[in-house]
Amino acid sequence: NQTQDIIDGKLDKRRKGVFGPPMGKRAVIFVDDLNMPALETYGAQPPIEILRQWMDHAGWYERGENVFKELVDICFVAAMGPPGGGRTSITQRYVRHFNLINAVPFSDVSLARVFTAISDWFLAARGFGSAVKSLSGAAVAATIDVFNTVSASLLPTPLKSHYTFNLRDSSKVFQGMSGASGETVKDKDAFVRLWMHECQRVFHDRLISDQDRNWFVTMAAEKISDHFGSDWKKARPRGALVYGNYLNPDAIAIGKAVYQQIEDMDELQKVMDNYLEDFNAMTRKPMSLVLFRNAIEHVSRISRVINQPSGHALLVGVGGSGRKSLATLSASIADFKLLSIEISKSYDKNAWADDLKRILELAGGQGKAVVFLFDDTQIVREQMVEDINGLLNVGEVANLFLADELTAIFETISKDAIAAGINSGSKAEMYAFFVQRCQANLHCVLAMSPIGDAFRTRLRMFPALVNCCTIDWFTSWPTEALLTVAQQFLGTVDMDDEVRAGVVDV
Repeated sequence: NQTQDIIDGKLDKRRKGVFGPPMGKRAVIFVDDLNMPALETYGAQPPIEILRQWMDHAGWYERGENVFKELVDICFVAAMGPPGGGRTSITQRYVRHFNLINAVPFSDVSLARVFTAISDWFLAARGFGSAVKSLSGAAVAATIDVFNTVSASLLPTPLKSHYTFNLRDSSKVFQGMSGASGETVKDKDAFVRLWMHECQRVFHDRLISDQDRNWFVTMAAEKISDHFGSDWKKARPRGALVYGNYLNPDAIAIGKAVYQQIEDMDELQKVMDNYLEDFNAMTRKPMSLVLFRNAIEHVSRISRVINQPSGHALLVGVGGSGRKSLATLSASIADFKLLSIEISKSYDKNAWADDLKRILELAGGQGKAVVFLFDDTQIVREQMVEDINGLLNVGEVANLFLADELTAIFETISKDAIAAGINSGSKAEMYAFFVQRCQANLHCVLAMSPIGDAFRTRLRMFPALVNCCTIDWFTSWPTEALLTVAQQFLGTVDMDDEVRAGVVDV
């Protein structure tokens, strides 16, 4: 029914019983992940059956009055991954209507051409010196080499079901690097550190064990030697490799924050503590957080993602590991509006739709930067995850807004649309502009637990959770973190120092 409603909602009435796009035009309906629908009891896929009905009979029945509707001047283009894993095979009764085109993986030569163009552009545009510009080819070759090695070596298993890598991961490396500028990256070693940092954020942070992480660092160090001709042991910083644009709060306020390496960890500690104090002074729900080194690194990772256009984060860890608190602090540092939903016994699909409308009206209608924090304990129905999958993929939820609601949104964005050269009389162009603003301004931060089968099942059913998100895996707290927390909370308790030290150790 939803599939039918989406298509019907985009077509106009031509004459009685005949519907189509505006006169003189043809409509192309693109169906992504064609083999994603689950099989029902008898092996059919109802969303595909309704599409096949148009292929066979050029229309379908309108469900209200059971009158046949003819759909004209439309054609379908579909895309899907090869059957296997969570992807099913499509019935031949439907496939026979298509011309099949199989897209083989890109060759390394093609990838190098694409990423070299991107790399050369941002190195020239952001004022990098000639010594750094000459490393563009090495960075591209090293990134492709790392991607190929990781894809071949870190294969998905039931325990590591999110170990699926695609070209979006390679592009995220260059997207992260493009945030830096020639002011902060002046020589070869600085550029190598930037490249290593972005590779770690994209590939290393999703790994679940120290064994995998150590393997990755060793492998990346070899690629640095092979492609850059540098020794990572000499180029690497003494402490943790951390980059961020939050070191100067005044620069954030005026929109001139600089993405740079943070070498002084003590200064970083003070800056983060100040951000936490500012947040607690401004909110009704202050957070009693202990910002130990590991937590600060996670804040830095989340900040990096939400400061990128269409940046979404998937935080994976057990409950109580600080995912939501650190995401809240990250949104506060970036001065973004943080929104989440409140679940109650009466929370239903209408309440969920209202919450989504509120979020999208802020991001797309008012043009505000919004962080949508969603926790897997808030999943009342799996349909909610499907809607989030749509937000991550295309920036919209199909058939969410009614016609009068869209009219009100179009009035809100009309000035900005005209300034951007959009024809404000065309509903299709206005809606596309609205969706584009939603994609640019909305940042989803999803907090999920890896325990049990639910996480693995959702990753298989909703591929955008991996494809469109940067994954940050929260491990158990290190000993240093536990000691810091214990010392802070016991610091105000009246006891001898020797006893306090003993209690901390226990």
